[in-house]
Amino acid sequence: MSRKGTYFEIDRLTNRVRKLEKKVKAFEDFMNNWGPDVQKKRDERDARWDEMIRVLTVQERKTKKSEKK
Repeated sequence: MSRKGTYFEIDRLTNRVRKLEKKVKAFEDFMNNWGPDVQKKRDERDARWDEMIRVLTVQERKTKKSEKK
């Protein structure tokens, strides 16, 4: 029996499509977890955090100065 024919080609193409769909799903998952949107949100969060740390540091310096007087 030869391994050629319409049904064989359809089966082969179906398997290739299935594999590609899995790769696309993996890529979408990666982009949802690590893509540019996530990086932008992370950068915004880090900027807010850095500002809070700066404010707390200034407040701490002021309280130390006032305690020394």
